[in-house]
Amino acid sequence: MTTFPGSYTLKKKSYKKAVNGFLPSTVIVPLKQEKDCECSCLVKAGDIVSEGQLIAVPPAELKNKLKTNIYSPVPGTVSGIELCTGPDGRCEKAVKIKLAGSFSFLGRKKKEHDWMIESPAGLTRKIAEKGTVNTFITTEPVSLAEQIDAAHLNKTKLLTVRLFDEDPSRITDSLLTSLYKNEIIEGANITAHALDADGIVFITEKDFIDPDISEKHLVPVFFVHVDSRFYPCGLKKEICSAVRKNAKEAPFVNISASDVFTDASSMLEVYRTIKYGMPVIDRFVHVSGGCIPASGLIKVCIGTTLRSLAEQCGGFIKQPAAIIINGLITGVSAVSLDSPVTKYVKSVQFLPANRSPDQRQSDCIRCGNCRRSCPRALSPDILYSHICGGIRAAAEYVESAALCSNCGLCNSVCPARLPISQVIAEFKSRNGGLNVSEK
Repeated sequence: MTTFPGSYTLKKKSYKKAVNGFLPSTVIVPLKQEKDCECSCLVKAGDIVSEGQLIAVPPAELKNKLKTNIYSPVPGTVSGIELCTGPDGRCEKAVKIKLAGSFSFLGRKKKEHDWMIESPAGLTRKIAEKGTVNTFITTEPVSLAEQIDAAHLNKTKLLTVRLFDEDPSRITDSLLTSLYKNEIIEGANITAHALDADGIVFITEKDFIDPDISEKHLVPVFFVHVDSRFYPCGLKKEICSAVRKNAKEAPFVNISASDVFTDASSMLEVYRTIKYGMPVIDRFVHVSGGCIPASGLIKVCIGTTLRSLAEQCGGFIKQPAAIIINGLITGVSAVSLDSPVTKYVKSVQFLPANRSPDQRQSDCIRCGNCRRSCPRALSPDILYSHICGGIRAAAEYVESAALCSNCGLCNSVCPARLPISQVIAEFKSRNGGLNVSEK
């Protein structure tokens, strides 16, 4: 296992490989692993399940919307259907499985599948059936197949793949790109075929070396290099701006926010599920923080608890004051060590007290920090006050919420520690995105 002693600073060059995690004695698999879709459970307490067995499907009213299935990550016995606290802090139903029996995929030779003989519609359906979610926005994991299907209405169809982490405090996608570049590129080709795309855009870090693409792609490919040290450079609007600035001709100059945007993690999942017929039953997670003696990129079963992750890294040398899921800027704070890894977990940071952000809230002091930091030139403080029942804002301010990318910068600079970004996101969700499209 490639590690470095309990350092909080994330150094990508310190990691030379990913490792397989230990098999947990029990896994907890939430029935909700994508936004707005709690699956219907197919098993009950006492049932014996195999590794990769289908255990939950989208509810009947959503079956035609290409929502994703859920599979058992291990062989064993279902010990119960119970409530658990997810990594995002929400209470949800989950299937609890006690490990026992032989494996169907782990340690067995996998047969390659020729995906090029599949129709776009057939590939899209398989991407959904095998359980692949798009984690381009980790707080809004959605069915990749559903997005592909919706994008077929576009006049120009582009697939945009971000090969680094939009949150500079997380390095999972960057590590996966360095370790599994060819697999991720093939996953992008598979997805482009399902989309019947006009082209693929790869958004990369500045030091990324473009691979030879002469025989690897079925459609035109365009690499755009950005300086990932500057946040936010990995969000939709910023990506579109960078592509238009560098592209000289169609189809790439026609990029828009309605195209399919995805990431290295999701493309690696597509490669594994389509190339080898594996359902989504495990996840690459970067585990770090000053509370554990070692850190690493670990492939763990979905349903592995955060407590088990810490044990795999040597156990706690300090009790964590905060557990951050998916990065300090765009992520969330987990409330329980017994929360399980889900399809949308990319990283876990166990922070000691001296590294943990002060989460005590106070009233807005009208410092203006949120306005100065907002990359969309909004007035987050006015929106926050309006939504929370304070000073009523003019219509143009309210409508500007649709332009918020939820980058979280307003939160990070707020001395009152107000949940500005989350409040605006919830407001947009309640109002259907305010029906304003972003070009």
